This record gives sequence, structure tokens and C-alpha cells, in this order.
Amino acid sequence: MKTLSSWEADKEDIRFEHMIGEGEFGHVVRGRLRVPQGYEVLVAAKSIRPDRMTESAVRDFRREMDILARIHEDKEGHPNVVKFYGVVTKSDPQYILVEYASNEDLRRYLWNVREQCKTTGHTKLLERLGFACDVASRLSELARLKIVHRDIAARNVVISDRKVAKIADFGLSRDVYMSSAYERTNQGGKEELLPLKWMAVESLRDGVYTCESDVWSYGVLLWEITSFGEEPRYAGGPMHPDVCTMLELLRKRVRLQQPTNCSQPLYRIVRSCWIVDPSKRPTPEELLRKIEQLMPPHLVNRHLR
Repeated sequence: MKTLSSWEADKEDIRFEHMIGEGEFGHVVRGRLRVPQGYEVLVAAKSIRPDRMTESAVRDFRREMDILARIHEDKEGHPNVVKFYGVVTKSDPQYILVEYASNEDLRRYLWNVREQCKTTGHTKLLERLGFACDVASRLSELARLKIVHRDIAARNVVISDRKVAKIADFGLSRDVYMSSAYERTNQGGKEELLPLKWMAVESLRDGVYTCESDVWSYGVLLWEITSFGEEPRYAGGPMHPDVCTMLELLRKRVRLQQPTNCSQPLYRIVRSCWIVDPSKRPTPEELLRKIEQLMPPHLVNRHLR
């Protein structure tokens, strides 16, 4: 909380507008925040519902505050993470204030590209690979800061006006943007909503989350990018497997199959993220380098702008 003191915003400086996400434990409201420079910026204000102050909800909320503050230690943040504007902790409910993403999330963006491709034939492969580079760049920085995201997926990435992919959620996304991707489970005696089809073997088996398990999830996100945002489906398994079913499939070396328009070199990169031994998975830097090698030289490093 001491670290967050410099991020404290005055609730009087926020004009709340309308709800943009609501779940069982939290909600997100669009608003306008008056910043010290004197002008207003659009923000997404996240809070926990007053009637649902559970231990896990408060833990995730505090964790997101802490992570965003650490990422933005120099106040600038990172080009591939939504901008953090501050917190409101001296009144109820408390809020996390982040950049309002006016564009859709990456998953919906990929759906639109898929539909456009049916009429134009344009797959926008280089653009999609650029988004993959953006996220890999962000993962590299998170690993440097020893921060584990735990929910890398296309639904948690937004596309900016400048066509840059930004990681958008570090805590409450599983609740306020509820989707069929999350299964209610009891892991370690605590009931949680978990994105089972995006989780590494060690996360499913032992509840262990590391930068290496984020790389596994990144592999699923890369599969989403190459499949135009399809819902992951493991051959021989149900659309919505439970923890035991997922573990059994992965132990049998069942993996997401190569999408129709995915080249063999790109699919090899995807598969490398799903090695059972975490230490043998590529690092975010290695993933970034390998994906860049598939792109024309003049487009490399566009994710750093």
C-alpha cells in the first residue's frame, strides 16, 4: 500500500459513465478522469462488488494493483500494456483506473479478420504476427520484473488505435468479462474460475504459476492467432474439459492440432511452448526472435513503437 500511495487518485476527479463489464464479484465502469495536467482521459474503473468481498476477490484485486504499479514504476509503463492511471483506496468501493480500450479485444479482432478473409482472401498474416510479437515483448518485460500473468489469452489482449496489441488484464478479468473459457474448480481448497485450456501441465496439476507457465499459455494464444480466434479444442476431449480430463489429455501428449492456414515453421514455434518440462520451453525473447525471423526485415521491431 505504501508503494500505491503515489498512485492515489481523488474520487472527485472521476466522472463515472456506464457499466462495461459486470460479473459475480466485480464490475468495470467507463469514466473520465481529470489528470494533473488539467485535461480528462477515458478510463476503465475496476472495483469489487461491495456485497462480494471474498478473500479471493480481494486478493486478486490487490494483486492487480501491485502488478500495475510495479510495471509503471517509471510512470511510463510499457507500450504493450494498457496504461495505469491510479487507484482509489480511501473510499468505498475502491477502484483500479486503467486506460479505456476503445477497440475490441484480440479474439474479436481475429474473428473479424476471418470473416473478411472469406470475401477478400487476405489473411493479414503479417499483422497477426505483429500482434504476437507485441505480446512476446510484454512477456519478456514481465519475466524481467518476476511478474507472472496467469491468464495470457486473446480475450485479455486489446488492439490500440495504432494497431498495437496490449495486455489488458491482471486480475478480475475472469469474473467481470465472464466467458465459456473459464471453468469453476476447487484447486488447493479454494474455489476459482480457471482457464483450463490455456494452462500449463504444472499449473493444472500443482497450482504452480511461473513465467514458464505463461509461455505455455502464450503458445495457446499464438494458436488462437493462427486459427483466427477459434475456441481451442483438444482431439478426443470435450469442448469444456475439467481439470482431470485436461491433465489426462496432456499426459497422453495430445496437443492442439495445426490450424489450416498455419505454416509448419510457425506451428513448430507454437508446439515448443507446450513442452512438459518448463525449463525446456523457449523464453519470451527466443519466441520473439523466432517469430521475427518469419517476417520481412522492414516489419521487424514494429512492436517496439
